[in-house]
Amino acid sequence: GGIICVGAKWLGEKKTYFFSTWQDGYEKMITEVASMMDEADAIITYNGNRFDIPKLRGAFAELKLTPHMPTSIDVYRTVKTLGLISNKLEFVGPYYKIGQKVKAGGMDLWVGVMDGDAACEKRMQKYCVQDVNLLEEVYERLLPYINNHPNIGGGAGTCSRCGSTDLVRRGWRYTKLLRIRRYKCKHCGGWEDGEREKL
Repeated sequence: GGIICVGAKWLGEKKTYFFSTWQDGYEKMITEVASMMDEADAIITYNGNRFDIPKLRGAFAELKLTPHMPTSIDVYRTVKTLGLISNKLEFVGPYYKIGQKVKAGGMDLWVGVMDGDAACEKRMQKYCVQDVNLLEEVYERLLPYINNHPNIGGGAGTCSRCGSTDLVRRGWRYTKLLRIRRYKCKHCGGWEDGEREKL
C-alpha cells in the first residue's frame, strides 16, 4: 500500500486541503503536504504516530525531500486512556455527539479509485476531508485530556494548550520537595502548573 490521497487543514480555519494522485500527481501531492508540515508548529493526527507519519516520512525520503517533523499530537493516544468500548474514530465521533465518518464503501471504493472511476475518486475525497474535519472537532473536545500537549501558550499566566489567559487558581499539587500552584483554564478546561515553592 502507498499514499493515494492526503487531507489537511489549519486548526480553526474553514478550508480543508485535499491532495491526491489523480488530481495532483504523486510528487506534487507529497511536496504540498511536506510544505504544510514544514510550516506547522504541530501536527494533529489519529493514530498518526504509528501509521500516517511513518508513511509520509518514507515518501519524503523516496522523493529526496528533507525531513518535515513538527511536534506530533496523536489524539488516538489520548482516546486510549478514556476507557471507551472502542477507540476507533468512527465510534468516538458519534459517542461524543460530534459527528461521524463518511461510509467509505469498503474494498470496492479502493478498487474503483485504482481503476480511475471518477465517482469513486469523488467519494474518496469526501471520505478523506470528513476525516480531517471530524478529527479537528474530536481534538478540540478532548483538548483538556491531552497530557502531552506541546506548550502553545504565551508563557506565565496563559494556558499551554489553548493560549487563553482566563485561568483560575485551583489549589496546590505536591511533590516530595515542592508545592506547585494549580490553575484551570476556563476556556478549554485544561490544568496548568504555576509557581513553585520549596517545602
